[in-house]
Amino acid sequence: SWAAFHANLLAAHVDAPLDISSLLPMFQEVAKSMAMIRDSMTVIKQSVHFLNPNQIPVMTCDQPLYALAKAIQWNWPNIFSEEQIVVLFGGLHIKIATLRTIGSWLENSGWTSALSQAGIASSGTADSFLKASHVSRSRHAHEVTACALYILMKRSYKLFLDDQDPEKSSVSFEEWREQSEIDSPLFHYWSVTLRFELMILLFVRSLREGKFSLYKDSIAQLIPWFFALDHPNYARWLPVHLRDMMALTSI
Repeated sequence: SWAAFHANLLAAHVDAPLDISSLLPMFQEVAKSMAMIRDSMTVIKQSVHFLNPNQIPVMTCDQPLYALAKAIQWNWPNIFSEEQIVVLFGGLHIKIATLRTIGSWLENSGWTSALSQAGIASSGTADSFLKASHVSRSRHAHEVTACALYILMKRSYKLFLDDQDPEKSSVSFEEWREQSEIDSPLFHYWSVTLRFELMILLFVRSLREGKFSLYKDSIAQLIPWFFALDHPNYARWLPVHLRDMMALTSI
Protein backbone atom coordinates (compact mmCIF):
# COMPACT_ATOMS: atom_id res chain seq x y z
CA SER A 1 0.00 0.00 0.00
CA TRP A 2 0.98 3.63 -0.31
CA ALA A 3 1.20 4.00 3.47
CA ALA A 4 3.59 1.04 3.81
CA PHE A 5 5.77 2.32 0.95
CA HIS A 6 5.92 5.79 2.51
CA ALA A 7 6.72 4.32 5.93
CA ASN A 8 9.61 2.33 4.45
CA LEU A 9 11.05 5.49 2.93
CA LEU A 10 10.88 7.31 6.26
CA ALA A 11 12.29 4.35 8.18
CA ALA A 12 15.61 4.76 6.44
CA HIS A 13 16.00 8.27 7.88
CA VAL A 14 14.38 7.89 11.32
CA ASP A 15 15.81 5.79 14.12
CA ALA A 16 12.73 5.39 16.32
CA PRO A 17 12.76 3.07 19.34
CA LEU A 18 10.21 0.29 19.52
CA ASP A 19 7.13 0.99 21.63
CA ILE A 20 6.03 -1.17 24.52
CA SER A 21 2.57 -2.31 23.46
CA SER A 22 -0.23 -4.23 25.09
CA LEU A 23 -3.70 -5.27 23.97
CA LEU A 24 -6.41 -3.94 26.26
CA PRO A 25 -9.57 -5.99 26.90
CA MET A 26 -12.58 -5.38 24.69
CA PHE A 27 -15.65 -3.68 26.16
CA GLN A 28 -18.80 -5.76 26.45
CA GLU A 29 -20.98 -2.75 27.20
CA VAL A 30 -21.88 0.18 24.97
CA ALA A 31 -19.08 2.76 24.97
CA LYS A 32 -21.28 5.86 24.66
CA SER A 33 -21.89 6.34 28.37
CA MET A 34 -20.13 8.43 31.00
CA ALA A 35 -19.57 5.42 33.25
CA MET A 36 -18.02 3.32 30.48
CA ILE A 37 -15.65 6.06 29.32
CA ARG A 38 -14.64 6.76 32.92
CA ASP A 39 -13.90 3.07 33.46
CA SER A 40 -11.91 2.87 30.22
CA MET A 41 -9.82 5.88 31.24
CA THR A 42 -9.07 4.16 34.55
CA VAL A 43 -8.02 0.96 32.77
CA ILE A 44 -5.83 2.89 30.33
CA LYS A 45 -4.09 4.78 33.15
CA GLN A 46 -3.41 1.59 35.10
CA SER A 47 -2.14 -0.27 32.02
CA VAL A 48 0.18 2.52 30.88
CA HIS A 49 1.56 3.04 34.38
CA PHE A 50 2.26 -0.68 34.63
CA LEU A 51 4.07 -0.85 31.28
CA ASN A 52 5.84 2.51 31.56
CA PRO A 53 5.41 4.41 34.85
CA ASN A 54 6.92 7.63 33.46
CA GLN A 55 4.60 7.91 30.46
CA ILE A 56 1.48 10.07 30.37
CA PRO A 57 -1.46 7.98 29.04
CA VAL A 58 -2.95 9.03 25.70
CA MET A 59 -6.51 8.13 24.71
CA THR A 60 -7.95 8.59 21.21
CA CYS A 61 -11.70 8.94 20.64
CA ASP A 62 -14.19 9.94 18.00
CA GLN A 63 -16.27 13.08 18.51
CA PRO A 64 -19.12 11.76 20.77
CA LEU A 65 -16.71 9.85 23.02
CA TYR A 66 -14.26 12.76 23.02
CA ALA A 67 -17.00 15.02 24.41
CA LEU A 68 -17.68 12.51 27.21
CA ALA A 69 -13.98 12.12 28.00
CA LYS A 70 -13.47 15.91 28.25
CA ALA A 71 -16.52 16.20 30.50
CA ILE A 72 -14.97 13.55 32.77
CA GLN A 73 -11.68 15.45 32.86
CA TRP A 74 -13.45 18.67 33.79
CA ASN A 75 -15.65 17.06 36.47
CA TRP A 76 -12.95 14.86 38.07
CA PRO A 77 -9.76 16.92 37.71
CA ASN A 78 -8.09 15.26 40.69
CA ILE A 79 -8.13 11.84 38.94
CA PHE A 80 -8.39 12.53 35.21
CA SER A 81 -6.92 16.00 34.77
CA GLU A 82 -5.44 17.05 31.45
CA GLU A 83 -1.96 16.72 32.99
CA GLN A 84 -2.62 13.09 33.99
CA ILE A 85 -4.17 11.77 30.78
CA VAL A 86 -4.26 13.22 27.27
CA VAL A 87 -7.46 12.78 25.24
CA LEU A 88 -7.06 13.13 21.48
CA PHE A 89 -9.45 13.39 18.56
CA GLY A 90 -9.08 10.44 16.21
CA GLY A 91 -7.31 11.53 13.01
CA LEU A 92 -9.50 9.31 10.84
CA HIS A 93 -12.67 10.85 12.28
CA ILE A 94 -11.38 14.37 11.66
CA LYS A 95 -10.54 13.42 8.08
CA ILE A 96 -14.03 11.99 7.50
CA ALA A 97 -15.57 15.13 9.01
CA THR A 98 -13.52 17.39 6.73
CA LEU A 99 -14.47 15.36 3.66
CA ARG A 100 -18.14 15.67 4.61
CA THR A 101 -17.70 19.39 5.22
CA ILE A 102 -16.24 20.00 1.78
CA GLY A 103 -19.08 17.83 0.47
CA SER A 104 -21.49 20.38 1.93
CA TRP A 105 -19.52 23.12 0.16
CA LEU A 106 -19.60 21.29 -3.20
CA GLU A 107 -23.22 20.14 -3.05
CA ASN A 108 -25.27 21.30 -6.08
CA SER A 109 -22.15 22.82 -7.65
CA GLY A 110 -21.97 20.40 -10.58
CA TRP A 111 -18.87 18.72 -9.14
CA THR A 112 -20.39 15.23 -9.08
CA SER A 113 -21.64 15.63 -12.66
CA ALA A 114 -18.18 16.66 -13.79
CA LEU A 115 -16.65 13.58 -12.13
CA SER A 116 -19.13 11.24 -13.77
CA GLN A 117 -18.80 12.88 -17.21
CA ALA A 118 -15.01 12.66 -16.96
CA GLY A 119 -15.27 8.93 -16.30
CA ILE A 120 -13.68 9.16 -12.85
CA ALA A 121 -16.69 7.63 -11.11
CA SER A 122 -20.26 6.67 -11.81
CA SER A 123 -22.99 9.12 -10.88
CA GLY A 124 -23.97 7.16 -7.77
CA THR A 125 -20.36 6.83 -6.60
CA ALA A 126 -19.73 10.53 -7.26
CA ASP A 127 -22.75 11.43 -5.12
CA SER A 128 -21.36 9.28 -2.29
CA PHE A 129 -18.23 11.45 -2.27
CA LEU A 130 -20.30 14.29 -0.82
CA LYS A 131 -20.93 12.21 2.32
CA ALA A 132 -17.50 10.52 2.34
CA SER A 133 -19.10 7.08 2.36
CA HIS A 134 -15.75 5.63 1.25
CA VAL A 135 -12.87 7.62 2.71
CA SER A 136 -10.08 6.57 0.32
CA ARG A 137 -12.18 7.07 -2.81
CA SER A 138 -13.48 10.43 -1.59
CA ARG A 139 -9.96 11.62 -0.81
CA HIS A 140 -8.76 10.44 -4.24
CA ALA A 141 -11.59 12.36 -5.91
CA HIS A 142 -10.50 15.54 -4.16
CA GLU A 143 -6.88 14.91 -5.10
CA VAL A 144 -7.90 14.64 -8.76
CA THR A 145 -10.09 17.75 -8.44
CA ALA A 146 -7.30 19.78 -6.85
CA CYS A 147 -4.87 18.76 -9.63
CA ALA A 148 -7.42 19.60 -12.34
CA LEU A 149 -8.29 22.98 -10.83
CA TYR A 150 -4.66 23.96 -10.49
CA ILE A 151 -3.84 22.90 -14.07
CA LEU A 152 -6.82 24.84 -15.43
CA MET A 153 -5.85 27.85 -13.36
CA LYS A 154 -2.28 27.81 -14.66
CA ARG A 155 -3.55 27.48 -18.25
CA SER A 156 -5.83 30.49 -17.77
CA TYR A 157 -2.94 32.46 -16.32
CA LYS A 158 -0.78 31.60 -19.34
CA LEU A 159 -3.54 32.75 -21.71
CA PHE A 160 -3.81 35.96 -19.71
CA LEU A 161 -0.08 36.61 -20.11
CA ASP A 162 -0.23 35.87 -23.85
CA ASP A 163 -2.97 38.45 -24.34
CA GLN A 164 -1.21 41.19 -22.36
CA ASP A 165 1.34 43.72 -23.47
CA PRO A 166 4.95 42.84 -22.66
CA GLU A 167 5.01 45.71 -20.15
CA LYS A 168 2.10 44.18 -18.19
CA SER A 169 3.35 40.59 -18.35
CA SER A 170 5.06 40.98 -14.98
CA VAL A 171 1.80 40.30 -13.12
CA SER A 172 2.43 37.41 -10.76
CA PHE A 173 0.23 34.35 -10.55
CA GLU A 174 -1.07 35.27 -7.08
CA GLU A 175 -1.90 38.83 -8.15
CA TRP A 176 -3.76 37.54 -11.19
CA ARG A 177 -5.60 35.02 -9.03
CA GLU A 178 -6.72 37.63 -6.50
CA GLN A 179 -7.96 39.94 -9.23
CA SER A 180 -9.77 37.09 -11.02
CA GLU A 181 -11.53 36.20 -7.78
CA ILE A 182 -12.80 39.78 -7.60
CA ASP A 183 -13.87 39.88 -11.25
CA SER A 184 -15.58 36.46 -11.46
CA PRO A 185 -17.77 34.86 -8.74
CA LEU A 186 -17.41 31.48 -10.46
CA PHE A 187 -13.62 31.74 -10.45
CA HIS A 188 -13.75 32.78 -6.80
CA TYR A 189 -15.84 29.72 -5.87
CA TRP A 190 -13.49 27.21 -7.47
CA SER A 191 -10.41 29.04 -6.22
CA VAL A 192 -11.73 28.76 -2.66
CA THR A 193 -12.54 25.10 -3.35
CA LEU A 194 -8.92 24.49 -4.34
CA ARG A 195 -7.68 26.11 -1.13
CA PHE A 196 -10.10 24.02 0.94
CA GLU A 197 -8.97 20.79 -0.74
CA LEU A 198 -5.31 21.63 -0.20
CA MET A 199 -6.03 22.22 3.50
CA ILE A 200 -7.52 18.74 3.75
CA LEU A 201 -4.60 17.16 1.89
CA LEU A 202 -2.14 18.95 4.16
CA PHE A 203 -3.99 17.52 7.16
CA VAL A 204 -3.72 14.02 5.67
CA ARG A 205 -0.01 14.59 5.09
CA SER A 206 0.49 15.65 8.72
CA LEU A 207 -1.04 12.35 9.86
CA ARG A 208 0.99 10.18 7.51
CA GLU A 209 4.31 11.89 8.14
CA GLY A 210 3.76 12.52 11.84
CA LYS A 211 4.38 16.27 11.58
CA PHE A 212 2.87 17.73 14.74
CA SER A 213 3.33 21.39 13.79
CA LEU A 214 1.64 20.82 10.42
CA TYR A 215 -1.13 18.92 12.21
CA LYS A 216 -1.88 21.90 14.47
CA ASP A 217 -1.69 24.43 11.65
CA SER A 218 -3.99 22.44 9.36
CA ILE A 219 -6.59 21.96 12.12
CA ALA A 220 -6.50 25.70 12.87
CA GLN A 221 -7.21 26.40 9.19
CA LEU A 222 -10.02 23.83 9.00
CA ILE A 223 -11.95 24.91 12.11
CA PRO A 224 -13.64 27.98 10.50
CA TRP A 225 -15.06 25.76 7.76
CA PHE A 226 -16.97 23.65 10.30
CA PHE A 227 -18.59 26.83 11.62
CA ALA A 228 -19.33 28.23 8.16
CA LEU A 229 -20.89 25.03 6.79
CA ASP A 230 -22.93 24.20 9.92
CA HIS A 231 -21.15 21.15 11.33
CA PRO A 232 -21.68 22.09 14.99
CA ASN A 233 -20.20 19.07 16.76
CA TYR A 234 -16.73 19.40 15.25
CA ALA A 235 -16.98 23.19 15.30
CA ARG A 236 -17.56 22.96 19.05
CA TRP A 237 -14.93 20.37 19.99
CA LEU A 238 -12.07 20.83 17.53
CA PRO A 239 -11.09 24.18 19.14
CA VAL A 240 -10.87 22.34 22.48
CA HIS A 241 -8.67 19.71 20.85
CA LEU A 242 -6.48 22.42 19.30
CA ARG A 243 -6.12 24.11 22.69
CA ASP A 244 -4.93 20.81 24.17
CA MET A 245 -2.42 20.40 21.34
CA MET A 246 -1.07 23.89 21.94
CA ALA A 247 -0.74 23.07 25.63
CA LEU A 248 1.24 19.93 24.79
CA THR A 249 3.64 22.03 22.73
CA SER A 250 4.34 24.31 25.68
CA ILE A 251 5.18 21.41 28.01
